[in-house]
Amino acid sequence: MSVPVINIVLEQGTDFSRVYNLKRSDGNPLDLTNYSFEAKMKKWPGAAGAISFATTYNADPTLGQITMSLDNASTGIITSGRYNYDIVLNNLNNNIKTKVITGQATVNSTVT
Repeated sequence: MSVPVINIVLEQGTDFSRVYNLKRSDGNPLDLTNYSFEAKMKKWPGAAGAISFATTYNADPTLGQITMSLDNASTGIITSGRYNYDIVLNNLNNNIKTKVITGQATVNSTVT
């Protein structure tokens, strides 16, 4: 199964937030109760110094919604340009990690 590619745009010095709805193969929401997850971006896959997004799930983990965010202080120190990002889930029952979202993150300069 291929990993969905979703490109995002971040503006330097502003708050960023994006909600993803994760589904099982049958189209129903993925129950995130027994999962941990992380989202990171880097200039290229082998680059040092990954930038970690804050990640949370909806108040009801059975709805399959993950929110990935960075506050304005964090986006304010990121150099403008293109990055690669991934969201990886870890099944806490069997410790299997699965990449569920990937894409490019474009960071735009902000004048103010």
